[in-house]
This record gives sequence, C-alpha cells and structure tokens, in this order.
Amino acid sequence: MSGFVFEENLSREEFGSLRGKEGVKTHFLGSYAWGEVSGSGNWTPYYTGVRKDGEIVATALILQKKLIAGYSYCYIPRGFTMDWSDTELLRYMTSAVRDFCRRHKAIFFKIDPDIRYHIIDENGMPVAGENNESLVQELKKEGYDHLPLTYFFDSEQPRFTFRIRTDRDIKDIRAGYDKIVKRRLRQAASDGVEIVEGTREDIGEFVRLMTMTEQRQGFFSHYSDYYQRFYDILSKEDMAGLYFARIDIPALVSRLETEQEELEHEKGSLQSAEAPKNKKTEGRIRSIDERLGAVSRQLETLKDRPQEVVTASAQLLVIYGDKVWTLYAGNDMEYGKFYSNYAMFDHCVEIASSIGAQFLDAFGTVGKPGVDSQLDGLHEFKKRWGGEYTEFIGEFNYVTNRPVYFAYSKLIPIRRAIVNRKLRKEVAADNK
Repeated sequence: MSGFVFEENLSREEFGSLRGKEGVKTHFLGSYAWGEVSGSGNWTPYYTGVRKDGEIVATALILQKKLIAGYSYCYIPRGFTMDWSDTELLRYMTSAVRDFCRRHKAIFFKIDPDIRYHIIDENGMPVAGENNESLVQELKKEGYDHLPLTYFFDSEQPRFTFRIRTDRDIKDIRAGYDKIVKRRLRQAASDGVEIVEGTREDIGEFVRLMTMTEQRQGFFSHYSDYYQRFYDILSKEDMAGLYFARIDIPALVSRLETEQEELEHEKGSLQSAEAPKNKKTEGRIRSIDERLGAVSRQLETLKDRPQEVVTASAQLLVIYGDKVWTLYAGNDMEYGKFYSNYAMFDHCVEIASSIGAQFLDAFGTVGKPGVDSQLDGLHEFKKRWGGEYTEFIGEFNYVTNRPVYFAYSKLIPIRRAIVNRKLRKEVAADNK
C-alpha cells in the first residue's frame, strides 16, 4: 500500500475533485455541501481523503457524533468516494479511517455504500445475474460487521429504491410509464396543473406541505429550519431544486364552464330537427352526456374551494454529478384528484433527462412489498414510473472499541425510542 497518504482536512476543491470521474462511485451524501448541512446539526464533519503520487484517489465525508464519557461514533454516508473495485485502495482507506476513529475516540464507524447488491424481481427477491456478493465478502474480510439487512425505512439511508434511467429522450422515458401514470398526467394537464420553480422565500410553503404529509402518514422528518439550511447550502452549489405544483382554480372553473356551454350547445344541435338521426349521432350524444356529467361533478367539487391559485404539491430534489434524487416531497391531498404529485414527478424526470443525468433516484421504497399497508401506496407510486427496482448491499460497522460498542448497541434502541417520542410531542405541540 505504498504511495498512499491519508489527509484529514481537504479543501472544498480537492474534496470534490472526484465528482464525475469515470469509475468512481459518487453520491451527494458524500459531498462537501452535505457535510455543511450535517455540520449545522449534531454532527462534526471531516473532509478526508487519500492521495497517491500527489493525486486525490479517494475521499470520505466522516461525520462524527459525540456520545457520553468523551466517546463518539462516525458515519460515512453512502461510503467512500472511490473506485470500489480497487481492493488495495479499499484496504488502505479502511485502515486509515480506523486509525482516524481511534484518534477521535470513535467506538465504530458506519458505511452504507451506494452499491447494488444483486438484481431483484418485483417482489424484492434476488434473481440470477450481476451481483456484488464478492464486495460484501471482501468488506467482512477487512473486519467490517455486515448488519442485518433491512427491508423498510429502518436504516440510516433507504436500502431499496427505484431508479429511472434518464440518459435518453424524454419521449422514450415516458413510454415506459404505466397506463395509470399516463392517464393521471393527462388529467393533471387537463386541470391546468402548472409546475413552477421556487426560491428560498418559498421554503415556508414547502414546510407547510411537508408537515401535512408527515401528519397524514404518521412520521416526523425534520424541523423547518433544516429545510432552509438544506436549500441555502445546496443551492449555492447548484445542487438543489425547489418546485411547486399550482392550480389556478378560477381559471379552471372558467374553462370547465366554457366547455360545459360548448357541449350543451353541440348536444342541442345534434338533437335539433335538422340533425340526422343515426347511430353516429346517438353515439356522440352519449359521449357528450358522459363528459357533461364529469364536468358537472368537477364544478360541484370546485365551488367550495378557495377561488385562487393554490399550491398542491412541492418537491426538493438534489442534482449531483450525473445523478438526480427526488429527496423530499409534500402534498395537500385536499387536491389529490388533480394528480399534481404525478405532474411534479414527471417534471423531475424531465429535468433529469434535459441535463443528461444517468438516472433519477426516487430515494427509497420498501424491500418487501405488500407487508406494510401504510407504505404500499408509496411503493406503488414509485413503481409505476418504469424505474429499476434496486437493492443496496446494506450497512457495515467497523468496530474500533468492542467493549464500549457492545454497551452502546444495547442502549441505542432505548435512546432512539425516547428521542422519537420527544420529537413527536414537540411537533404535535407546534402544530396545535
């Protein structure tokens, strides 16, 4: 392993120098900007890396969190930024980070590489084909503990996701949407759903929609100031996109009333004495009656709505290198039948295609469909866009202080439950 040199404090420029480099696995969670986001919370970021012959060949965003009695632990989100096929480099990186952790009284460090485990079918079951079991075994050989595989949202990062290949024409991508998506996109377009880009002044509106979504689905994500910090830091690097789906209710009502008048006029003409009486005319009248019924029902639902432009959906996405992630989304389901969330996701796919991104990552789904009814709707929504159902190799802990780590592993579930209860109470109080 001669020629390798580990450094603890790389500059922003050097730390990001591997972005876009062929053969190097990169992720926004390993970026300098993400370290700044995390560093504003409860983590201390270290921007470390390895040189070989003076050139940066690997980096690691090491996030340190303090524990009691001066101890800490470290997390390297989505693992090292490097060529994971370079076993010699992996061994050196592991030993260097191990020594770093010992110097900083970290009892272990965690990695969760953004590397596919194996090909899976629609039920999450492995099928024959490419796999990375050899890397899993290599990590174990190097001293990592492979943690039990998770199938829901109970790890640091989602272990399953859907990834839509977007390095192709948008028409080809949309051809892969299922028929429900295509129908609902047509409905959203018919209702005049418009996607607009937001600014930092719109974060409050984003938080409103996120809060509605969290309350409806029974989870807590982040406090409002987190989203402001997230956007401020990542947007400086052109990594964040904030988008809103809006519906102009008065304009929609006006269009529907105009359509209603035109249909009634056409029906009257077809029923007049001069109009021919044949099967074609009768068929057209039936078609008009069906549409009139739909228009009438929609106008009825709109009459008690605020007669203004309303925001029905919001999305915060991340662009890093040649990849896009749809990270946070909020929806007002009072306007669910307008399918603004479908129009929003399609817009994100279009953005990814327009910049030539390799893929759009829907950022998380379940690994066992049909088991948790609360999450089935999320899974089905993300599945409908034609992406590849993807399973990652999971989480690995490298323990540097086994006795303290053992005690910590027994206490952490209790502490996590206490923290989660406290957060839920605080959020509930804030929203009274």
